[in-house]
Amino acid sequence: MVDVYTRRKIKDVVGRLLIALIGLFALTPLFHILISITYNGVRVIAATGVIEFLTGIPNPANPSNPGGIGPAILGSLVLAAMATLIAIPIALNTAIFVSEFRGSPASRFTILLSLLLVEFPTILVGLFVYAVVVEPMRRFSLLAGSIALALVMLPYVVAQASEALRQIPRDLREAAYSLGLSRLKTVYRLMLGMARRGILVGILIGLAKALGETAPLLFTVYGAFNTYPQSILDPGAAIPLLIYVYAQQPGEGYQALAWGAAFILLVMVTSIVLVAKKLVPRVHL
Repeated sequence: MVDVYTRRKIKDVVGRLLIALIGLFALTPLFHILISITYNGVRVIAATGVIEFLTGIPNPANPSNPGGIGPAILGSLVLAAMATLIAIPIALNTAIFVSEFRGSPASRFTILLSLLLVEFPTILVGLFVYAVVVEPMRRFSLLAGSIALALVMLPYVVAQASEALRQIPRDLREAAYSLGLSRLKTVYRLMLGMARRGILVGILIGLAKALGETAPLLFTVYGAFNTYPQSILDPGAAIPLLIYVYAQQPGEGYQALAWGAAFILLVMVTSIVLVAKKLVPRVHL
């Protein structure tokens, strides 16, 4: 007869095994996606050549040498940089307002809007920017795409920055006031400096989110995959947009470029997430 301790031990082992199997089953699709993108993407890039693929112009009509995705890579980098420059000052000042006036109706309303923007369909963000930027300008542009991606980034930066600011002990603020520092100097010199790692994490998370977005760019950037833009007012391209368009085409060259672009995007986003993850343990004050 099995004693109570042995039965509990067996149940514990069986329970752990079931949890492990369920977790493995849940992660199987993710592993399949990562392996498929890595295998097919690396194969395409190796066949084309790294430099050619990263800087060349798409030539999907030639499956044996489909060219590169240079304009899309440049477009993504420009869009990410401009979106970050637009989003940071707005997000930081919003986070400061939420942190300094916590509990007020205006602060609670701002937090609610930020949470709603996280769940807001990004394609509607693209439509909004199309209506207020693209239509008046009568042209698609990298500027319009940057504004759309900045709106996507905003709630993530606001959430992380406001949380980092809330972690600063109130005693430090009182000490700054007692030394004669004004409220503006205390906030912008002391608090932002102490919360810089948390703010940086928010920026990186928002940037990773924006880099993978396609929907806002459908109505703002246009998708000029074969030419390098000359200015931010020109139509451009982006890696997610290229993947979306080329993956739907039947030709082997289009499919090859889509796989290679997917791998490049995976590397970019993964690198940003790893940097953010590295900074997370050092955020707490």
